[in-house]
Amino acid sequence: MRVVIREVLNVGGFFAGETVTLAVQPWPDHGPEQTITIDDAAFVNITARHLLAPGMVLDLIFAGDRVEQATLLGAADHAGLRTALRPQPISPTPVPRVLSFHCPHCNLWVPASGDPPGCGICGTPAPTGSLTVQST
Repeated sequence: MRVVIREVLNVGGFFAGETVTLAVQPWPDHGPEQTITIDDAAFVNITARHLLAPGMVLDLIFAGDRVEQATLLGAADHAGLRTALRPQPISPTPVPRVLSFHCPHCNLWVPASGDPPGCGICGTPAPTGSLTVQST
């Protein structure tokens, strides 16, 4: 199930456990809002639960009512995506590589995936040609 975060309600700590509670809506159709709690162990590519923010899109896999896996697919802004996304190992190449880009179809900043790189949500190819290279 793909959801967009509408609000971060609680980031659990010592007494509240290692969880985050979010108000989310199905993405992209924006159905009814619901509250979900995700345990730290469920995060696939997210650095830390306190870095989740409104406008981020997650792919959730449930085991009954519990979130078993939570994967960050995109964010409303580049800084939020790069901060929350767990760095992946990158092998050296002789040319610059697109690590993330703004997908015009999804209207999100997304990590580039595949070769050639594209949006992991909709498959839109990453931009080519003249790119502004930013460190990550």
